Amino acid sequence: MKRIRNILMTIFCLQLLTAGVLYILGDWMNVDLAFVSNVDSQTLFIVSTLMILTTLASIPAGLRLFKFSKVASEIKMEGKPALLKWSIIRMLLIGDLLVINTMLYYFFGFEPAFGYLAIVCLLTMPFILPTMSRCKSELEA
Repeated sequence: MKRIRNILMTIFCLQLLTAGVLYILGDWMNVDLAFVSNVDSQTLFIVSTLMILTTLASIPAGLRLFKFSKVASEIKMEGKPALLKWSIIRMLLIGDLLVINTMLYYFFGFEPAFGYLAIVCLLTMPFILPTMSRCKSELEA
């Protein structure tokens, strides 16, 4: 169980670290990451709409992933390997959105929609923090 928690905590910390490095580069060190800043409004609209819909669909799905009957039955039957697999999927659903929205915020020249989406993803990260008690309770439930 400790191995599973360590793997999940590593993924969790790497996602936060990646978003933090992007933040430090973009805001504190004033590195110009906006290589697509002079994009037309239609492209920006399509990308922002796609990311809004993806974020709004993925966060509830990631938070309720272990309540789905297929996931719950697979964890109940297979145990720890299934827990690791589905926990990584949940981490990737929410944590990768944090990194992608942070990147898009700087790539599109401080576009607020991506910043707000990254903040929403960051605020949901504590709900998937891989503690030992969470891993045990998800395995038993």
